[in-house]
Amino acid sequence: MFAYSIRRLVLAISLGTATLPCHAQDGSEVTLRFLSFPKSNTLKPVELLVGDNKTIKVEISSNELSPSYKVPNLAAWVVGETAKGEDGKPAFKEFGKAKSLAVPNQLILLVRKGENYTDGMAVVPIPNDIASFGGGKFLFVNASKLDVAGEVGGVKFALKPGQNIIVKPKADSDGRAFFAALYYRNGEEAKPFLSTKWPASDDARGLIFFYNDPETEQLRLHTIQDFL
Repeated sequence: MFAYSIRRLVLAISLGTATLPCHAQDGSEVTLRFLSFPKSNTLKPVELLVGDNKTIKVEISSNELSPSYKVPNLAAWVVGETAKGEDGKPAFKEFGKAKSLAVPNQLILLVRKGENYTDGMAVVPIPNDIASFGGGKFLFVNASKLDVAGEVGGVKFALKPGQNIIVKPKADSDGRAFFAALYYRNGEEAKPFLSTKWPASDDARGLIFFYNDPETEQLRLHTIQDFL
């Protein structure tokens, strides 16, 4: 089941993030952008905690990165919603949180645990600066329940469920494309999943999600191209 795959990803991400402070670290600001998974065309904004009892609404999508948000440099990122508490007063309900990164630009991946936001979210910060994740680079996220691997533009990688990696493939001699071969583990064998050529561009970066189809359980890809 797709829900099982997402739970595996959530479990791998959530270890060690149970209790995190949310106070400003040094008075500086950082820039955040958001992306959500599984894919959906009907995602509503969530609230990001940016201080004591202070939140802002942030847009999330599964098909493109959100606008940029400049916020205080906090020790942790906490998302949720403000709702009426048992005493009738507004109260912040947490969906998920994670330790922030020590970089000024971060991409926050929100992995939803169920159909409703209240089912919870795993919060995955990823470096989003040009040096770490700039043009021509690809972010691969394994949101499936299978071990996957690939060779893209001469760069090899392997990912267990819940892992991610950023790579920069080398283009062919004409500079326009690179060869991509993707695999998944079936017992002790590596089975081919995809063999193709992808366009190479220093003006865009790619985000590739491996996941299991919710109906057939077959391995699928969800791809996003983000132009810089």
